[in-house]
Amino acid sequence: MWNGPSAQLSKPDELLLDLYASAAQPSRWVQSLDRLCASTGACSAVVQAFRFEEGRARILWSARDSRTLSRWVMEPDGVADGDNPRLDHRRVLRGLDRVAWDETLFDPDDEARPMLQQRLATLGLGRFLGTLQDVGRGVYLGLALHRAVQDTSDFNEQHVNRLADLAPHLGQAFLLTDQLQASVERDGRLRELMDSLCFGIVLCDESGRVQWSNRSAVGLLGPDAALTLRGEHLNGRNPAETQRLLAELARARRAVGQGVGYLRVGQGAQALHVAVQAAGDPSALMLVISSASQVLQLPASALESLFGLTPTEARLLGAIATGSTVEDYALQRGVSVGTARVQLKQIQTKTGQRRQSDLVRLVLSSAAAHLSGSGQAWGR
Repeated sequence: MWNGPSAQLSKPDELLLDLYASAAQPSRWVQSLDRLCASTGACSAVVQAFRFEEGRARILWSARDSRTLSRWVMEPDGVADGDNPRLDHRRVLRGLDRVAWDETLFDPDDEARPMLQQRLATLGLGRFLGTLQDVGRGVYLGLALHRAVQDTSDFNEQHVNRLADLAPHLGQAFLLTDQLQASVERDGRLRELMDSLCFGIVLCDESGRVQWSNRSAVGLLGPDAALTLRGEHLNGRNPAETQRLLAELARARRAVGQGVGYLRVGQGAQALHVAVQAAGDPSALMLVISSASQVLQLPASALESLFGLTPTEARLLGAIATGSTVEDYALQRGVSVGTARVQLKQIQTKTGQRRQSDLVRLVLSSAAAHLSGSGQAWGR
């Protein structure tokens, strides 16, 4: 047992706690900068990420304390944008990796400084102190503190040291925020792409607990469907079908990397076809679900682009791929069977497929068969 003198744990830095939490909770940036204002006597704290494009700073991201947020209903020209003279490339290099005043950035006879100070004064902002660092990929991160214009006191050595200690954490917090935001945006784009597919995709575990599904899956798993989502779990219409599904999930879970399992749930036009495959994560299984009655939407413009067809040829190919005969197509379009057969020959020549069955296989394996067609297809 330890009988030595007791040790006191140091009090956590609340500002840093807020700062690192801000990656997942962007509102904590405001809280962090409010704390910084309180500890330095500043009336405004602004963090900006920017890069230089064609010699001018372009703002990529920014965060502000609560007072500045409420005060700046509109972004002030020449202060919160790339026209701020502090963001001139030459002055930026002077302030890089250090705590800087305006005296550091501007030459004594630089006319840009009094013009900037006058602009700031109209916003109620006076004395400045800031930091700047290169956070990689050509991006700079700057922190600007301002005292109130009527405040005659200056930032002191303690404030300078506080900013110097804070700067690396500020950079790390920004990079975490940027990475998380980029990840969220990528997930959003991926979901949009998955929602464009004409078949359902479901990620679930061995118990049928759904972790994620695309839009088509939600539509296919409705309350009256052969396979439904009750709460978070997949269920068949009766206990027997539910058990068949769970048995297939368990089999696929044990056979990681050994192919795909298939299951038909329900009867007739209401039946669902389910393919099951184990994902890389042992707890995740991927289900691809389609309706037995589903009719493929094959935009003619997509077939034109993929196979170099004319609009007329693309319409005929789409009809054949979805089950029509040449005679049915000719009757529907009001052309002779002979004309339709000539068009079919032209399609076979262009695609290199001699048999209609090969044409169907070609189309059904193409990208056109795997999108919902909800958007407009664009061509070559």
